[in-house]
Amino acid sequence: MSQIQKEVDIIFVGGGTAACVAAGRLAKANPGLDILLVEQGPNNFKEPNVVTPALFLTHQAPGSKTATFWQGNKSAALNGRSPIVPTGRMLGGGSSINFLMYTRASASDFDDWNTDGWSSKDMLPLLRKMETYHIAPDCESHGYDGPLNVSYADRDKFPAVAQSYLEVAQKRGVPLAKDKQDLNTGHGCQRWAKWIDPETGTRQDAAHRYIHPLSDNKHLHIMTATKGVRVLFDGTEAIGAEVVADKDTEEGADQTPHVIKARKLVVVSSGTLGSPVVLQRSGVGEAERLKQLGIPVISDLPVGSTFEDHNLVLTPYHVADDTETIDPILAQDPNVLEIARAQYTQGKGALATNWIDAGSKLRPTPKELEEIGPAFAPIWKNYFEPRPDKPVMLQALVKGWLGPRDMLPYKDARMILMGNYTGYPISRGHVYITSKDAYAAPDFETGYLNEQVDVDVQIWAYKQAREIARRMPQYRGEFAALHPKFPEGSAAACVKLDGPPEVENLKDIVYTSEDNKAIEAYLRQFMETTWHPVGTVLMKPKEQGGCVDGRLNVYGTQNLKVADLSIIPGNVGANTNSTALVVGEKAATIIAEDLGLKLD
Repeated sequence: MSQIQKEVDIIFVGGGTAACVAAGRLAKANPGLDILLVEQGPNNFKEPNVVTPALFLTHQAPGSKTATFWQGNKSAALNGRSPIVPTGRMLGGGSSINFLMYTRASASDFDDWNTDGWSSKDMLPLLRKMETYHIAPDCESHGYDGPLNVSYADRDKFPAVAQSYLEVAQKRGVPLAKDKQDLNTGHGCQRWAKWIDPETGTRQDAAHRYIHPLSDNKHLHIMTATKGVRVLFDGTEAIGAEVVADKDTEEGADQTPHVIKARKLVVVSSGTLGSPVVLQRSGVGEAERLKQLGIPVISDLPVGSTFEDHNLVLTPYHVADDTETIDPILAQDPNVLEIARAQYTQGKGALATNWIDAGSKLRPTPKELEEIGPAFAPIWKNYFEPRPDKPVMLQALVKGWLGPRDMLPYKDARMILMGNYTGYPISRGHVYITSKDAYAAPDFETGYLNEQVDVDVQIWAYKQAREIARRMPQYRGEFAALHPKFPEGSAAACVKLDGPPEVENLKDIVYTSEDNKAIEAYLRQFMETTWHPVGTVLMKPKEQGGCVDGRLNVYGTQNLKVADLSIIPGNVGANTNSTALVVGEKAATIIAEDLGLKLD
């Protein structure tokens, strides 16, 4: 645990993406303001596994101390599996460990929150403010002078397999988008931008871009390896936080609790799964649940009663042995690594990218709508049809096998993954503490695939992705071990090719009802988190199940705000890093206004 502060002006309980943005903005504009970031995990400063884009998977490795692995309850909808949801557990939060995929919410996502000050018109200036966009000049919806660089990593290097994906997708009716991150495009394919500096080849995380440049500011304090236990109150007024050295980060750490006072404000910013449990331990939550645990109730609110995520299925395909993928890097090929390390000294090469170079936002055609089935029809009519900027599914081409190397059929096998993730699943979950103990596992229900309609749209997406893959010249068949177990004699049976597919007369696979059952069984066995949890401490009117208002104030308390993805009251059709960042920007604006502070 870092040096203990006795009293500061503002405490951020959690040092993740939004917290780093908000704290950094406030500290830069008010250098005499005492701000404390309390982070459970380690510092990320110049950590090679953070700044080097291609090493993002190291944070998911067993035993990793830079991610928290939240275990969900066993689920009949997932064939009895207990899903795991990893979240960022170091300074910078998810922005330090994510897949670096630049993806923005749709305009209607913000508008649907129906909260004053949070509409797309309100948020677009903040989205522009935070980025330097290297993709194309003079785009009205993008910014060119912000702290976060957005690029293609190496503009002149676009792998052939990614180009093949875009060409086939267009032939399959998915238009090439000019900018699928303009907040208005809900259907189209495009090269995928990344949170990478094109000059240095480094990750653009919130801590390196907002916090570390202020290292000379003696009033900006960072406590790492420190768990935020609970918020402290005088009546209903937040006056500080109780913290303890995190024994999961530092083995054998002294567990003596410490109290830090806040003169002006406490901000809970521990993430979608961390913030609700901190609040509940503090007495902010469902009164009956808290009373059963012997926790005095400060404010009776439905904290943790909702949980959302995107549903992801990564389906593997064999590709030609000369296809450029991340496989040699992940296999630790010494010759490839030697070249890559040399190139990375110039900010280029295999280590300077996330190996995700193309993808799509997808909406079904009228024919596909019929195939998805009747349960989806009213959702389409009432939700998607009036909002053409919303994708039903997002799809990413991942160039390489991200699973255990010993699962591959032979040592030097090359793979691609077609990743389909549902933009707006219907299923919901919850997260509730089970004890006052800050280390006790919560009652965590992910809700994944509890609603049949979430399965139905993934069945459509599997078929759509497979038709693209089998027309790409690099395709050499399905990796059958991780595809549906189709009935014997099925037209959908997996194949293995020795050469490029003959696409001239290739017809779409015709699936039977038994084939659809096989796909459903496969989805229930292999669907997982997309690392995009949101919506556990909702920003809504209290009478509608809200926990915070549009100024981020926790209902029934004073001097307490929440600022992270837990507050968003509706999902976003995008990877969530951009939204977490802009929540941080908005939080900085709100805090500055409420406390009469400056802001650049």
